[in-house]
Amino acid sequence: MRVEEPGPGGARDAVPTAQAWERALVHLEAAAGDLAALVSSLDGSGAPDAARLVATHTRLRRVTGRLDGVRYAVLPRIEDAGSWRSGGAARTFATWLRLREGVAASTARKDVSTARRLAQALPATRDRLVAGTLGADHARVMCEVAPTSRTRQDALAWLVDTRTGEVTTPEAYVQTVPVDVPDPSDDPDGERTRTRMTEALEAAVDDGVLVTGETLVLDEARTLDADRFRVVARRFATVTDPDADDADDDKAAEGEFLDLSRTFGGFHVAGFLTHEHGTLVTTAVNALLGAPSAEDTRTPGQRRAQALADVARLVLDTDQASPGAAVRPHLNVTVSWTELLAQAACTDEGRCAACGRGSGQGGSGQGGSGQGGGPGISLTRGGPVLTESRDRIPRSLLRRLACDSAITRIVFGPDGAVLDVGRAQRTVSGQMRRAVIARDRHCVYPGCDQPPSRCEVHHAVVHWADGGSTSAANSALLCWYHHQLVDTRGITMRWVGTSSTVNRQGAAATLLDSGWAFTDARGRRIRLPDPVDADPPGGTGGDPPGAAVVDVSDALDGRPAGAASTDGEAA
Repeated sequence: MRVEEPGPGGARDAVPTAQAWERALVHLEAAAGDLAALVSSLDGSGAPDAARLVATHTRLRRVTGRLDGVRYAVLPRIEDAGSWRSGGAARTFATWLRLREGVAASTARKDVSTARRLAQALPATRDRLVAGTLGADHARVMCEVAPTSRTRQDALAWLVDTRTGEVTTPEAYVQTVPVDVPDPSDDPDGERTRTRMTEALEAAVDDGVLVTGETLVLDEARTLDADRFRVVARRFATVTDPDADDADDDKAAEGEFLDLSRTFGGFHVAGFLTHEHGTLVTTAVNALLGAPSAEDTRTPGQRRAQALADVARLVLDTDQASPGAAVRPHLNVTVSWTELLAQAACTDEGRCAACGRGSGQGGSGQGGSGQGGGPGISLTRGGPVLTESRDRIPRSLLRRLACDSAITRIVFGPDGAVLDVGRAQRTVSGQMRRAVIARDRHCVYPGCDQPPSRCEVHHAVVHWADGGSTSAANSALLCWYHHQLVDTRGITMRWVGTSSTVNRQGAAATLLDSGWAFTDARGRRIRLPDPVDADPPGGTGGDPPGAAVVDVSDALDGRPAGAASTDGEAA
């Protein structure tokens, strides 16, 4: 085969195909070298402006897409030639390609699969990709979605009448349009009739009245990005072969799994869910996720992890998992009574939350010798652990659980036998919880509106482990996230009462004025920006003179307060 190329005088000279390919590759490599040499000029004073760079990037993407199309056209020819099998180094063509070009195995498999599907079932897609009228991502969508079963491959070649959207045949189509065919007596061999019918079919194809199934889908790519085009391609696949979707669903259900494995510092989660179950889990997680509050600096992944735990906690708290069970499944902790009091009364730094002294100051400390020689170490007591897994739990978690939980007294003998089991007693009773909910209505942390179903009752003024009473006056609703925040950041609370503005302005004002005052570890009042005055007329409650006020977003990351004044209000 020979290819015509312009000669010196403008006439087209016949050039062998192999030479034409080599010449085109030389020109391509030279053009790539020229572009590479221009990269260093991007930092200079004569660099193109942003508008030109945008156009450059678009053209480069289109050119690289066309080059991918050429590669995909070349690969099946190499595979069919069979020379790659010589030497026996590779058992498959994809393996040979990986070894030959040094690409990843996944890249080689994807290239070979795409090239095969373009050659066998998607000729129009390959032609448009090579011509630059179809993007590389759109072509990959067609390869991944459209020819995924034998029926769908056949449907790509179906003839479709765009006037009706129905599948047709050449013979059936010409019966629906006027065709000036000669009288049979004047055309005994039917040659002129076939010519007229062919002309009518060609005109219909040129006008877009008759298209193949593949072309019908590809025409949507002109106005859709690759993600939305995938929806159209999937619709085509579903309509043409719904049985394949059912088989895919069954296969996905068989491959469904969820692994929760204990590892250093926590659990590792891995799994695969069907679309149905994945959507259910995603919907449940998103329902508890909500919009991040102003002070929430967690990443989306961290917030989703917390929301997943919140889903489990909500199911267990509302007793929906096993309502008839004698003991509801929940988070169970085993700890001695003395350790519960000692550990829950300590901060994360090991200091007493009440007096601020360390465990080795002024006493023997836990398990110490009583000689004041520093904190003692006991190897006989295991400390607080999760009952089921025997994993240790952080002091901050034990302190938070002590606020709102059921405590069961179990007496063990010296040989480990159970001598006595007491009745489970909740640190907060049902009646008291209802009273706190009626007063607070939602999480009382500034700006938070999580409902009571996602909240725990926190011993607000004096912690339970510090001898605080379990009473409505010492209890407040905090969502799971803010409960942990208050316990771990040294934030204190006190009741100052709600102002009359709550009654006047409705529920929105309660986000700013819940009746509780929050103070961070530095003694600064935590509030939302531009807060509504939470102090009753006459100055009862509120901040003492000279107290600083901190924005709620500053209280958690250690930043200096954005504004402070001496009258307890934000500047």
